[in-house]
Amino acid sequence: MLYDCVGWRIWVLTRPHPAVWRLVHGMAVVYLVALTFLLFQTRDDARQFMKFLHPDLGVELPERSYGADCRIYIPENPSSRFKNVYETLFDEFVLAHILGWWGKAILIRNQPLLWVLSTGFEFMELTFRHMLPNFNECWWDSIILDIFTCNWFGIWAGMHTVRYFDGRTYEWVGISRQPNIIGKVKRTLGQFTPAQWDKDEWHPLLGPWRFIQVLSLCIVFLTVELNTFFLKFCLWIPPRNPVIVYRLILWWLIAIPTIREYNLYLQDRKPVKKVGAFCWLSLAICIIELLICIKFGHGLYPKPMPQWLVVFWLSMGSTLVLFLMIWSWKLQRSYQKKRR
Repeated sequence: MLYDCVGWRIWVLTRPHPAVWRLVHGMAVVYLVALTFLLFQTRDDARQFMKFLHPDLGVELPERSYGADCRIYIPENPSSRFKNVYETLFDEFVLAHILGWWGKAILIRNQPLLWVLSTGFEFMELTFRHMLPNFNECWWDSIILDIFTCNWFGIWAGMHTVRYFDGRTYEWVGISRQPNIIGKVKRTLGQFTPAQWDKDEWHPLLGPWRFIQVLSLCIVFLTVELNTFFLKFCLWIPPRNPVIVYRLILWWLIAIPTIREYNLYLQDRKPVKKVGAFCWLSLAICIIELLICIKFGHGLYPKPMPQWLVVFWLSMGSTLVLFLMIWSWKLQRSYQKKRR
């Protein structure tokens, strides 16, 4: 990490200091190496290895029932007839959910794409609920509380933050040249804000290839989120353990330059261009996490995927391929007509 801070060049981000993003790169490399080491352990050894990260880990998680009672109104409950709703609304994970989507809005900076990710994750929960018990949510929890309350508020707050920085004028005068102590403090705090705020334009409907590129970003994004829940289940990590928070913070720091690099790659009009180092590093971490989930999850999921889900995703995949083929064919025809 010291080598990264001193020698690694990060061209995309300069605030608060390039050394900060070099340090993030070094932390990502260390995390990738640790994941690779964990991948070559047995499942039991990996679970016990987690004790080195936190003393409470390495213990089998108690069984919990999720989505057992989805009633909104419980007439036989004397203390609170809306107990299920109250317990869900005032859970600490509601705030975490909102903050998470605020952070994602800061990363993506595109409201339609954020809503695709929001609804896409609910589809992932529906797809894998036969494997993970905590994906068995009530319909009102998934649709009303998650999508139209927490996700909406987080996206709304995040996009307002994006618009605030987008319309802000920056006057970067040195700290020593500030006239008073208040100006020096403001300038010091301003060092932790962006030197400039660039709009991330994704344009998924620009063409079939751009559509595939943006879709690939969504797939990797959703895979990283799913890895969180599968890693918790396979490695016996309780939901409130700080290790999960540390991983999410690290991933958010890694994602900041990664999303920026990938967006610059898509917007670049040069005939020869390449993806940045953070993009490749993030993809490698995502793949290793996924391999850990697959390896350690062997034998933990006795229930097969429902037949209707298999048919649904096969139909969706076939429709997507057919859509891209027709789109490409129409563009090719219009291009040939213009050449004539």
